[in-house]
Amino acid sequence: MRILILGLDGAGKTTILYRLQVGEVVTTIPTIGFIYVVDSADKERIGISKDELVPMLREEELADAILVVLANKQDIPGCMSLKEVHQALGLDALKNRTFQIFKTSAIKGEGLDNAMEWLANALKNRK
Repeated sequence: MRILILGLDGAGKTTILYRLQVGEVVTTIPTIGFIYVVDSADKERIGISKDELVPMLREEELADAILVVLANKQDIPGCMSLKEVHQALGLDALKNRTFQIFKTSAIKGEGLDNAMEWLANALKNRK
């Protein structure tokens, strides 16, 4: 399976990869898990995150992709709640897509295992 990790600069993508200790991936199977990382503490740029996410979801290559949103940096005081991130990204509009949003802290390693477990199960169940 392929997993695509996207997000704005500084959202925590690299830290998440290190936390997950991802090795080299050499497989090419059309089942895709699509991970979008959002900096929950960056209220100024949450709109930009939405503006980047929406067109990606319209891409033909990602039409059937399962979406995982990582509301990262939940360890920072004053960050947006899961509900606020969900609303700001307009996830209510996703009617025909399997998706889930998770609270994460890449620095502390919190929430990542749950998100990856959910994604693995969702990909397995799709086959």
